[in-house]
Amino acid sequence: MGTNPSPVRGMVKPVLIAGFLLVVALGACAKELTFWSMWNEPEPQAKALRSVMAAYTKAHPDVTFKLVWNGRQNQTKLRAALQAGTKVDFMDQDGDALYGGLQSAGAGLEISKELNQAFKDSLLPGTLNLYADQGKIYSIPYVYNTVNFWYNRELMKKAGATPPKTWEELLGLCAALHKLGKSALVIEGNVSDYNMLYFSHLLERTYGSGSMAQLFADRSGNGWTQPGVLQAAQMSRTLWDKGCISKDARGFQFPAGQQTIALGDSMGELVGSWLPTELSQSAGDDFPWGAFNFPALKNGLGKQTDLQVSLLSMMVLKTAPNPKEAVDFIKFVVSEPAQTLLVKEGLIGATRKGVAWPAVLAEAEKSAREATALSNFGGGLKMTQPEFTAITLAPEFNKMFLGDITPQQLVATLAAKTKEYWAAKK
Repeated sequence: MGTNPSPVRGMVKPVLIAGFLLVVALGACAKELTFWSMWNEPEPQAKALRSVMAAYTKAHPDVTFKLVWNGRQNQTKLRAALQAGTKVDFMDQDGDALYGGLQSAGAGLEISKELNQAFKDSLLPGTLNLYADQGKIYSIPYVYNTVNFWYNRELMKKAGATPPKTWEELLGLCAALHKLGKSALVIEGNVSDYNMLYFSHLLERTYGSGSMAQLFADRSGNGWTQPGVLQAAQMSRTLWDKGCISKDARGFQFPAGQQTIALGDSMGELVGSWLPTELSQSAGDDFPWGAFNFPALKNGLGKQTDLQVSLLSMMVLKTAPNPKEAVDFIKFVVSEPAQTLLVKEGLIGATRKGVAWPAVLAEAEKSAREATALSNFGGGLKMTQPEFTAITLAPEFNKMFLGDITPQQLVATLAAKTKEYWAAKK
């Protein structure tokens, strides 16, 4: 009596050992994924991503996240960090900048074999391949931004107009708004990437989607001397001649131009579908937003349903400490539950089929679903030739657009600089 241990006491030691071994095992397989992001921490999109990560950790308790919110200079900061030996698992950035940056530098992990056909079919057409390199996939787009004319429905209604389907109808809309003492369109004088959207769309409506890259591919520079290029430059200047854009807009510095939409002085702007979010505070939640695609041109090869987009993408780094887990997570980001969270909390357009976009982006969603062809923001040349675009194309077009040089001078400069560029590559 009292000399034999009770069954309960006899079980204590094995249970403690088993529990200890379980803790050790969990610790051994636990993974902390380091994510560097283009969002700023206070932004709703960052909050939405935290929610997505929390949902993933709930389903995968052994995976947690270390977050670094760098803002729009994320890729630049990451480049320096990687050179210094910093270990990062995955990151996000505008898809075109990522393609022309870290991906082109060979820093991304190819994930083509990790994506089965069912996964590919779950995304909206064209999104996954937009940033592929010779069929090889390095990133997954998770935010869908369309480029449209974003406008005030009430102003258009007061003008007695409907969304224009042709260039002539767009000019007619300008005249109708002018009678009301309003400007149909506004620009940011110092944002050449935005202003060049007119040139790239006019080229694509003339020659078809992706035509800007094809014009640049002519190493003689003569691609730019085709009649349609000069016509596109002249037509963009016509917007000033017809009073579509207020003369004051030449001097606007971002975001002065878009604020005139919130104030009711201008009807709209050709820009990405992030505009309603950017103006949510100044315009208010009840602002009557509408959106329509860039009009078609008579006898043009491009369609009004051809769409320019700006997709935000996630990429796993080739040097990632936890590549398998990182790939699995970015695939989760475009799952239906995750995309639904991103839409609800981040107010973004989804890249997954069947996930409804925020109500304010309903017309952008329609544009995305009906798109007959996709090209990247500004026609796609910034994606493949970021240096030429930044140094020559964008600033030279902006000078022409604002009246500092003629359309003929723009064409001559683009032809000469393109020839010089390719000659230097020999």
